[in-house]
Amino acid sequence: MNFLGRNIKAAIFDLDGTLIDSTEVWDRVDAQFFAARNMDIPEDYSKKIAHIGLDEAAIFTKETYGIKESIEEILDEWYRLSKKQYEEEIELKPYTIELLEYLKKNGVKLSIATANTKDLYIPCLKRLKIYDYFDVIVDVDETKVGKNDAALYNTTIARLNVKSEETVVFEDIPIGLKTAYNNNYLTIAVYDKHSISETYNKKKYSHLFIDNFMEFIDYAKREN
Repeated sequence: MNFLGRNIKAAIFDLDGTLIDSTEVWDRVDAQFFAARNMDIPEDYSKKIAHIGLDEAAIFTKETYGIKESIEEILDEWYRLSKKQYEEEIELKPYTIELLEYLKKNGVKLSIATANTKDLYIPCLKRLKIYDYFDVIVDVDETKVGKNDAALYNTTIARLNVKSEETVVFEDIPIGLKTAYNNNYLTIAVYDKHSISETYNKKKYSHLFIDNFMEFIDYAKREN
């Protein structure tokens, strides 16, 4: 598939805020977690942890804000607060199925690279009936680094047997876009209402900014 002058053989999707409408869930989890300790949510807290895995986020939260509970207890609390919503409530972003179908029909391999954890995202993807679309799913629990490092994306393309310049990355957070952009991936910044304040930085590190996936499909159809 041709797109913006490149021969695209694979697509990497971020999960939360890109494929699924879940960022509000984590806003609520953060609010409940800190409220239970009579604390306000620290400034830019969600931005600081958005690109790292839950284990690393728990370590950061405990060490930075003096949380007395153990890492395991923090993780257990986050799972308890979010698990039901992933299993029963979170929905797809608009036109997700249409985009996955379009890319599949055009021979593009599909993958997910996420900072989320299997216990949450696998039940969600299966309930939403999109799990089987993906050839590869890689998470930061495996690579041990967040999206400020290219290892997550590079591990994904190695398994897909493609090159970075043949791969389009769909992301909603600036740090993921910046890492992919600087490593020769074609980057698509995806609108999410919870990151409106980051629009400038998202556009800075993307080849295209879209409000929804149908926009990408329309662009692609003009080239193919």
